[in-house]
Amino acid sequence: MTNNIDNGYAYVLFELGKNNKQLEHYFQWSDELLTVLQKNKSVCEFIANTNIDKTERKNLITELVKNYFDDTYIHFLWTIVDFNRTRDIIEILKLFLKLCQQFYGIQYVQITSAYKLSDTEIKEFESALKSGMNFSKVTIHNIVDPTLIGGIKLKTNAISIDDSIKSKLRRMRESSFKLAQGGE
Repeated sequence: MTNNIDNGYAYVLFELGKNNKQLEHYFQWSDELLTVLQKNKSVCEFIANTNIDKTERKNLITELVKNYFDDTYIHFLWTIVDFNRTRDIIEILKLFLKLCQQFYGIQYVQITSAYKLSDTEIKEFESALKSGMNFSKVTIHNIVDPTLIGGIKLKTNAISIDDSIKSKLRRMRESSFKLAQGGE
């Protein structure tokens, strides 16, 4: 969990991006980096390991992003390493993304489904969320979880809806158990 010092890193990157007129790039790069770190736990663990020399960790970061990110963004990541905040890099990136989403008026929506949603399905969700929930811009991130069997889980900053078959089966099991126990 991040603290106020760690939160400061997200705010610094946000202000740096605005001042350098690179906020849109930093927003995109942070989203991509967050995805990479969440999918590759070993990379995240390596850069967070304070027993490994800082230079080695910075070299790994540089190798991962040098062809995609500018020097200022890379130096920001190095600063996180230098001050031993890499254990919180995911939370720092998430907070930065939230700041950008607020700034741009974007509503981030995570949809978890049993299969990868098609582009058409994503566009339909975007349209429904824009009109039904009065969002001006919507960014959908689809997470595939085959254990849901069917249906979806939808999560925004404000709401969380679980309409998966897995959830429905769990609720049915709980109801059956209560009835078997003599409850209502």
